[in-house]
Amino acid sequence: MAQQEKIRSKERLLQKAFDNAQIGIWHWNIVDDEFITNEAFAKILGWPPTETESFASKKLLSICHAEDQDLFSQKLQKFSKYEENTFSIRIRLKQQSNGWIWGQLIGEIIEKDSIGNPSAMSGTLTDISELYHSKNNLLYRYRIEKLVSEISSDFVGIQMQDLDQVIDQALQRIGQSLEVDRCYVFQFRNSNIMMDNTHEWCAKGISNEKDNLQNLPSSIFPWWMTKLNKLEHIYIKQVSNLPVEAAVEKEILEGQQINSLLVVPIHYQKNLLGFIGFDSVVEEKEWMESDIYLINTVAHTLANAFNAKLHQEALLQAKEKAEEGDRIKSSFLATVNHELRTPLHHILGFSELLKLNKIPVEEIPGFADKIHTSGKNLLSLIEDILNLSMADESFVKLRKEVFKGNDLFIQQKLLLEEMLIASGKENQIKLKYKPASSFKSNQFIADKNKINQVIVNLLKNALKFTEFGTIEFTIHAKNNHLEFRIKDSGIGIPDHQQKLIFDYFRQADGTSTRSYNGIGVGLAISNRITRILGGKLAVSSIPGKGSTFTFEVPVTLVANLEEVYYPNGKSDHGELEDLV
Repeated sequence: MAQQEKIRSKERLLQKAFDNAQIGIWHWNIVDDEFITNEAFAKILGWPPTETESFASKKLLSICHAEDQDLFSQKLQKFSKYEENTFSIRIRLKQQSNGWIWGQLIGEIIEKDSIGNPSAMSGTLTDISELYHSKNNLLYRYRIEKLVSEISSDFVGIQMQDLDQVIDQALQRIGQSLEVDRCYVFQFRNSNIMMDNTHEWCAKGISNEKDNLQNLPSSIFPWWMTKLNKLEHIYIKQVSNLPVEAAVEKEILEGQQINSLLVVPIHYQKNLLGFIGFDSVVEEKEWMESDIYLINTVAHTLANAFNAKLHQEALLQAKEKAEEGDRIKSSFLATVNHELRTPLHHILGFSELLKLNKIPVEEIPGFADKIHTSGKNLLSLIEDILNLSMADESFVKLRKEVFKGNDLFIQQKLLLEEMLIASGKENQIKLKYKPASSFKSNQFIADKNKINQVIVNLLKNALKFTEFGTIEFTIHAKNNHLEFRIKDSGIGIPDHQQKLIFDYFRQADGTSTRSYNGIGVGLAISNRITRILGGKLAVSSIPGKGSTFTFEVPVTLVANLEEVYYPNGKSDHGELEDLV
């Protein structure tokens, strides 16, 4: 009796240890398919202990993850064929709460029947989820850090022409590794007033938004920009939970069906250049601080690349400007040399002949005319050179005065007619005048002399480059602005040269054998004066068909004057037409 009591005492102790063990313990009676577990086993699976009393082997297989069931079945088959007596396997098991755990399942055959078939098996179940996730996190960290290091290396010594391709490849690698749906880069411009989506990668099935996100004002993201200007990242776990002050951003992001996103500023020192962003569309994504830190490393790499590109572009522009300056200087010196020598040779040569009395008396007036003409050309050239002082706007002062529109028109009309006669083209060119009544009948306040200087240069230009046809002079007054339009039927200007003609020492034909004299400063000076006046100077032209120069300048309207009357509607050298 004492021996039996001792045995029962040991059994109670073992049962207590079995029930109170922190590790899951199980016993399987294979013959009856009876499965016995302790409370720890049930607790690991999140079930009440009573529910595991009717547990069976098929039940254990049914709560095994689909991807692990084949491996588990293979282990059980080896036992049925007596190939193994023990096993150890890591599988995912479903908890009652529908969550999953990683379990270490260990088993051993402890009983066999009379012919050697396994009749009972015992073992343990350990929750290794934390250990498994820790290992996975370490592997994940290593993989991401390795990726960031490789991406940073790709930018070392990069050629700027390859920058876009390297950024696109980096976004693809990051997007696939971090399992996000969309990665993109935005760059700011115009002092961060505007921004453009310059690079983008999208996972399969995710819409590409790059073309829709160009030339955007930064002001459409007020909350967003406040954080970026402080060089802070933006992590939104759930777009639907954005604060009230981010209502604009919430509407835009929900319109793109974005659930979560991370945005990290791209800045060089404290200069914000843009941002790199990551969208999760299919499902929410949780970002760890360590991930955000690594993305910051990528953002700094991009910032260095963008800053290097800006410096390279600035250097190229400076180089081109210096080369253009040298070219203009050389062109100017060559032009002045030619333009100065030609009239001087004429003056010296003809005057020398006159001095030696080797010219017949009847030809002296003709030689005198040639000397006079060469002298006038030389004076005009010297005046152009002196006018280069207009290149420095700081020395130019506006001198406003009251003038009558009709007086200004008459002055310009007479000057144009004098220049036409002096050019010797009065029989080849027809002048047309179209002053609006609103201009002739009013008086204005503005710098009349500078307006005249621009008009004179434009009229000279029209006469110089027109051999046959018409020159049309139109004037409008509207909205406190005067608009002068000079249209000719001359040689015209090719598209690629229409901007260049407003530079100093430029002509459409810049060769040393060009057909038209002058050093090429008239239009440049006119353009500079126009800017000083606060106006606009533009040209439209078709090669071979002529050009139209439009000069617009702000004025102050004073009062109406009595309408000027032309009985015949004509002047001596051209047709006059009122524009109402």
